[in-house]
Amino acid sequence: MKNILAALFIILSPLAAMAQKAIFEKSDSARIETMLLNADNSHTGGELLQAIADGFIGEKYVGGTLEQGAEEPLFISCTELDCTTFVEIVLAIAKTANDGSHRFADVCRNLETIRYRNGKNCGYASRLHYISWWITDSAKTGIIEEVTPTISKERQPLSIDFMSTHPDNYPLLAESPEMVKEIELLEIPCRGIEVSYIPKEKIGLYGCKEIKVGDIIAITTSIPGLDVAHIGFAYYNNGTLCLLHASSNKGKVIKDTTPLSDYLANNKRHTGIRVFRACF
Repeated sequence: MKNILAALFIILSPLAAMAQKAIFEKSDSARIETMLLNADNSHTGGELLQAIADGFIGEKYVGGTLEQGAEEPLFISCTELDCTTFVEIVLAIAKTANDGSHRFADVCRNLETIRYRNGKNCGYASRLHYISWWITDSAKTGIIEEVTPTISKERQPLSIDFMSTHPDNYPLLAESPEMVKEIELLEIPCRGIEVSYIPKEKIGLYGCKEIKVGDIIAITTSIPGLDVAHIGFAYYNNGTLCLLHASSNKGKVIKDTTPLSDYLANNKRHTGIRVFRACF
């Protein structure tokens, strides 16, 4: 990971008395404020999300960027992204632009709301580590809504215990049995809950009319203990449904030209997708 140039306390809301520690580079805060200034007011919803996401194409894929230790600072980067942090930062910037703000602090506030349970960073365990947690919390706060049930009647039970059963995959969990137990207690209520999904066999080359540009696509998986394997944005390449995402295989943010139907078919662990839409 490259050297962090700025680590400071910033006020997330002009009305808030608290301050949240945020780690970011000055070039990133300046870049985000420029993106806010340049946001096209004619773009809303999915079009706004795609326009902002396009601004990250070519940026490097870096896994584990949020593993900043037990203090869990709010980490913001435009140049080191994994699939989840890419979706989060785009959503936070789009939400801020839609609200008419040009302030980096407001992006930080929105990012905290998106990334942490009940919108508050209370440490490592409060981070929405599973995409299903992230989905539920963001729907509750009115940032996104799930459209999967309007497309498919198929349902599958959630399998959520990967973190507690694979603590060595997570630096902090590997060193803290107490934190593993805390995560497990959060996992238990979610296990076995049924959710709507679209089986990959039912996703054609051209997707379906219900999936719009800028919709968030979460790829479900058969990996034991894990609910979602990847996440990105829907876009159409000459009418073909594809994924705009931070790709670990390509090592960067790309507009994938592989049809989503083929992308799913080429990975035996992918079982289908869930679809979500910004509420602005």
